[in-house]
Amino acid sequence: MIMLFSLCTLIFSILFMQLLHPLSLALVLIIQTMIISMLTGFFMYSFWFSYVLFMIFLGGVLVLFIYVTSLASNEQFSYISPMKFMFFISAILCSVVVSLLLDPMLLPSFSMIPVSTINMNMSLPFIVSWIYNNTLMFFTLFVVLYLLLTLLVVVKITNLFKGPLRTMN
Repeated sequence: MIMLFSLCTLIFSILFMQLLHPLSLALVLIIQTMIISMLTGFFMYSFWFSYVLFMIFLGGVLVLFIYVTSLASNEQFSYISPMKFMFFISAILCSVVVSLLLDPMLLPSFSMIPVSTINMNMSLPFIVSWIYNNTLMFFTLFVVLYLLLTLLVVVKITNLFKGPLRTMN
């Protein structure tokens, strides 16, 4: 399963380089974010960390989406040529077949092992918690205050009537 997500991420990275329209780029970016957050969730004990990262990244992409649509609102959406489309479909199908063939849980040597005996590494959730321990508490507090100060400065220096966004009619 992890190999399938990795191959899909690679395919979407190649597709990202071929696209030109900002809306299609944003869509591919959101799909890649979903794949990476699911992949991160598989390595953790729970999905809360990957969910929080996905929500933060999605908020940033939505801000970029609003900005780009206000700048390039009249740009026509160009479609992928049928040859490129067939290449990407065949690459996706090949990656699915390869990942299903190489999945270790589908191999005969793993089919007799019960799921309860597979060693689950319970220390993985604690990898994230090193940010919030006592030794790094002041650094984390500094980063939070720095981001808050940066937000306040950006809001203060931005003029609403001369900003980069034009009015939506």
